[in-house]
Amino acid sequence: MLRIFLFTLLLGGTLFAKTYKVVYDLTTGSEAVISKKLVANTQKLKAYYEAKGDRLEVAVVVSGKAYRFFIQDLAHSPYANETALIKSQPSRTRMLQAFSKIATIEMCAMGMKHRKIAQKTLYPFVKPAFNKTEALVRYQNAGYAYIPLR
Repeated sequence: MLRIFLFTLLLGGTLFAKTYKVVYDLTTGSEAVISKKLVANTQKLKAYYEAKGDRLEVAVVVSGKAYRFFIQDLAHSPYANETALIKSQPSRTRMLQAFSKIATIEMCAMGMKHRKIAQKTLYPFVKPAFNKTEALVRYQNAGYAYIPLR
């Protein structure tokens, strides 16, 4: 009888938990914006919802000036000569690897082609999307709230 009660209690908690969804349209060229407004704020938001027994699903669509921050192999990219970007890469890599555990990260493939960014240069947790618009439409049609980060 106790097992049935505990199972019902756990199931009831799961049934009443809400799932919140957000998709970030990330175009900023500022690493500070990515660190603070994307990563840190999202981690706090996720902890807030989880403390209430709810869930947060996070997606990020990368385009514009944000491409450079999601390339692992900078030496074989259009950003090979950006010394400040190369210097900050180790700490950025740790931050993005941790963030990728709570977020799906997609990059606009049309912009990648235009900028001559090869898929093999991306971090393994960054997946190409057909294009930015397709990805944003897909997420918004799945109930994700749209948040631009410029």
